[in-house]
Amino acid sequence: MTETDDTVRMEELTWQAFEDRIDDGPVFVPIGSTEQHGPHLPLSVDTVIAIEIAERTAHEAGGMVAPPLHYGYTSQPGSGGGPEFVATTSVHGDTLRRQVGNIVADLARDGVREFVIVNGHFENEYAIREAIDRHLENGLDDRFVIASWWDLLSASTRGPIFENVPGGFPGWEAEHAGVVETSLMLYLRPDLVDEDAIVDDGSSRNPPYVLKPAPEDTIPDSGVFYKATHATAETGERVLMEVVEVLANAIEDEWGT
Repeated sequence: MTETDDTVRMEELTWQAFEDRIDDGPVFVPIGSTEQHGPHLPLSVDTVIAIEIAERTAHEAGGMVAPPLHYGYTSQPGSGGGPEFVATTSVHGDTLRRQVGNIVADLARDGVREFVIVNGHFENEYAIREAIDRHLENGLDDRFVIASWWDLLSASTRGPIFENVPGGFPGWEAEHAGVVETSLMLYLRPDLVDEDAIVDDGSSRNPPYVLKPAPEDTIPDSGVFYKATHATAETGERVLMEVVEVLANAIEDEWGT
């Protein structure tokens, strides 16, 4: 047995080993971003979470995990702070669509027929969907699960997380660098969390429409959009376990793999 026999990471395999495992399950494609996440979290949050979910689900359901995309669709002021924060490095929606489309097309050419796209960045979703729509326009019989991880978390699990948070659940768009993302990072990569820098913050106003350029009072100075001090590693573990279970069950239910 070699050291790579138990790996699910595509980049750790030889091309022959990859070919031998094509029929063992879907290929997972994690898609994140390089985006500010407040003073306490690294720029890689969205990618770290997407990779961890993909790899843990692959171990449960079978399959391989392709190398992640570290750059996501343009960060928006109301859900990530936007380009107003230095180091937030994004790509245009058409660029992301083409990247996803190229990756899927090459893997499909090699014989992959089932794909799980694991999205970790709020703004990525529609570029991903369009990429897959265009791929399927070619009359191919490939199958896809597209999962933004927050959509897999049940209301019954989410409710208790926010029951003692003043204001309750603010919606996923406004939970950027807040309770759940911070909790996941405390569980997954505590070495990347500066616990002394965790803050509760939010914008002064949240209009029900989009303003471009965004006024200063619609973007929190810290880059934290909600009450991150309520985060715990235990919450992160609970969220991760449920998301992985739901995704693994979805693959079994939809494809029987």
